[in-house]
Amino acid sequence: MGDPAHKLHRLFYPRAVAVVGAKRVNNYSWLRNHINFSGPKYHVNTDESEWPGAEELGYQNFRSVRDIPGPVDYVTITVPNTVVPYVMQDCAAKGVTGVHIFATGFAEIHTDEGIRLEESVKQIAQEGNIQVLGPNCMGIFHPKVGIRQNQAQDYGFSGFLGYISQSGTGAIAFSHAARAAGIAISKSVSFGNGAVVDCTDILEYLGQDDETQMIAMYLEGVRDGRRFFETLREAARRKPVLVWKVGQTEDGARAGLAHTGSIPIATSLWDAILRQCGAITVDSMDELLDTGRALLSLPKPVESGALITVSGGHSGQIADAFGRYFRVPALAPVSMDEIASYSDLRGGSFANPFEGPSVRGEDVLARTLGVLQRDPNIDFIVQEIAPAAMQRDPAALARRIETLQSVVGQDAKPLFVLLATDSSYTENPDLGAIAREFIAGGIPCLLGMERTARALRRAADYYRRRAPDTTPRSDGT
Repeated sequence: MGDPAHKLHRLFYPRAVAVVGAKRVNNYSWLRNHINFSGPKYHVNTDESEWPGAEELGYQNFRSVRDIPGPVDYVTITVPNTVVPYVMQDCAAKGVTGVHIFATGFAEIHTDEGIRLEESVKQIAQEGNIQVLGPNCMGIFHPKVGIRQNQAQDYGFSGFLGYISQSGTGAIAFSHAARAAGIAISKSVSFGNGAVVDCTDILEYLGQDDETQMIAMYLEGVRDGRRFFETLREAARRKPVLVWKVGQTEDGARAGLAHTGSIPIATSLWDAILRQCGAITVDSMDELLDTGRALLSLPKPVESGALITVSGGHSGQIADAFGRYFRVPALAPVSMDEIASYSDLRGGSFANPFEGPSVRGEDVLARTLGVLQRDPNIDFIVQEIAPAAMQRDPAALARRIETLQSVVGQDAKPLFVLLATDSSYTENPDLGAIAREFIAGGIPCLLGMERTARALRRAADYYRRRAPDTTPRSDGT
C-alpha cells in the first residue's frame, strides 16, 4: 500500500465512488466498470429516466453530487465538456477528494473554449483541493479494490507492476497484454491531459507503494521536467522503472501535441537524462513486456549464456542474436566429458549452442540441463522451443514444462524459454497460448531470439547497476 498521507491515496483507496452522467445508450459502461467496488456506489444524473438502469446495477441514484450521504473519494465524470465545471463545483462543495474526467474537448483540442474549460477545472480543483485525473482519460484500474477502466479488466487479483499512461486505450490494451504475458498489474493510471495530476505525481505515489514492485510508463511528454527527473531518480533507486516515450520523431511529437497537448523533449536529452536517473528505456509495448518479464525472472546480473536450440540451422542464428549482447562460451572440460558420457555427437552438437542428441528427449534434456546448472562458465540458460510441435502434441508440452520445472528453483541459474517464431509462417501456432502454458508452469517465456536477447540484456544491465535487493517478486512482496 502507498503512503496514506499522500495526496493521491484516496484515489486508489476510495471510501465511496460515484459516476456522473451514465446512460442507457452506452449500456451504463462506467457504472459497469466500477461494479466490483465493494463500498458504496452512487450514480448522479439529473435525467431520472436513467435511474432504474443504474439501480439494477446496484447503484443509488442522486440528482447532484452534493446530495450523496457520506464521503466520496472517486468521482467519474462522463458529461459533455461544457458541463464538467458545474459538476466540479458540486464536487468541491461536497468535499470530494478525487475526480476522474472521462470527457474530452479541453486543452488538447487547442481552441479558446477548450483551454478555458481546462483552466476552469484546474482552478476549481485547486480551490477545492481535488485531485483530478484528466481530462481526456480512462482513470484508474486497481484490481484490488474493483475500480476498472474497462469491463474486461476482470482480474480478481492484484499484481506487482504499476502502469502510468497518457493514453487511455493504451492503458487498457497494456492491462490485457500484460496479463497474457504473465505480468499482473497492481495499479494502472490513465491521466490524459494531466491538468492537475500528472505523471510525476503518480510516479511519486507508485514509487512509495509497497504493492508495486516495478513501474512502467507510457509518456508523450512531461510538464515540469526537473521535478519529473528528480522523482524518477528516486523511484528508480527503489525499484525498476521502464519508460516508453513516444514523440521521438517530428511526426510523433505532433501526434502527442494533438492528443494530450504534450510538449516534446529532444530525444538525445531525454535518453541521457533517463540513463542518469537509472530508468530503463523501451521503444514499444513488446519491449516493455519482454523486459518486465526478464526483470521479474532474472535475479542478478548475467553475462554468459547456454543456448539450447531446435535445429542445427538455428544454432548460428541464436548464437548471433545472443552474441551481440552476451558471451556464449564453451563449457568447462568436466561438463563436456559428462555430456559425452551419455550423448552421441553424431547428428547434433554439444558445443554451445546445443542441439540434437545431447538435448533430445526429456530424460537426456533434464540431464544436460543439470550439467549446465553446475557449469562454472554459465550464468543463465535459454531453451528454444518449436511451438508448432508443442501445439500438435499437448502431452509433449506438459512433459517439457515438467522437465524444466525439475531443474529450476530458488538457487538455480535463471532459465528462459524462447519460442521460435519462424515456424508461425508455415504452421501458424498460437504463440500466446503456448507461452501462457509455460508461464503458468512458472517458466518465463518470451518470443523470438532477438527480442529475448535484448530483454535479458536490459534486465542484466539494470541489475548490474543496482543493488540486488531491488529484485521484484511475482507475489508482490
